[in-house]
Amino acid sequence: MTQVLIRLLQLADSAFPTGAYAFSDGLETLTQRGEVRTAADLHAFLCGQLAHGWGCQDPPACALVWGVEAEDLADLDALLDDLKLVRGPREASLRVGANLRRAAGHLWPDELALLPPTRHHATTFGAVAAALGAEREDTVSAYVSAWLLGRATSATRLLRLGGLDAQRAARLAEDVAARCVRDALHATPADLCSFCPLLDIAASEQAGLDSRLFQT
Repeated sequence: MTQVLIRLLQLADSAFPTGAYAFSDGLETLTQRGEVRTAADLHAFLCGQLAHGWGCQDPPACALVWGVEAEDLADLDALLDDLKLVRGPREASLRVGANLRRAAGHLWPDELALLPPTRHHATTFGAVAAALGAEREDTVSAYVSAWLLGRATSATRLLRLGGLDAQRAARLAEDVAARCVRDALHATPADLCSFCPLLDIAASEQAGLDSRLFQT
């Protein structure tokens, strides 16, 4: 079990070569507009994404991978295609999913030899973790934690915000993150949704910024 946990933590680490670190989910647009300036603003952004945006789509999709047939996985990926209304985040999810699949296949070729077909990051993360023997709840928890801490780290590059302040903003969002995990574990495909127009607009406008540190 310890070996499985070590593998799961490696899979969720920001240094794992998927390219996920290169995306900010619209945070860069909001910082340039001055709408996210402080640790409190960052906390609100993180909670908003977990409760109404990213957290309503990707963690449930990751959780739903367990025990489903290949055809159902294809339907789940197609549902994510439809729900991710903004082109940038949709293409990012597909790109990071492909990178994750390729990198994990190099590290664990025997365990992932029969990995079912998946396209999005959420479904691929779940499929890889399941094939490595990880528990469903541990996987979704690691997946949500990786997103939360990744965005907190992004904030230190976008704001005049120290690492400790950014980590505190993430820590203060842990109740929302835990609820996100619980909801994901009980979700059905019909529960996947998203309603965060401000965040969607910010993500869609990021490609047009004069200067960028991150992709859309």
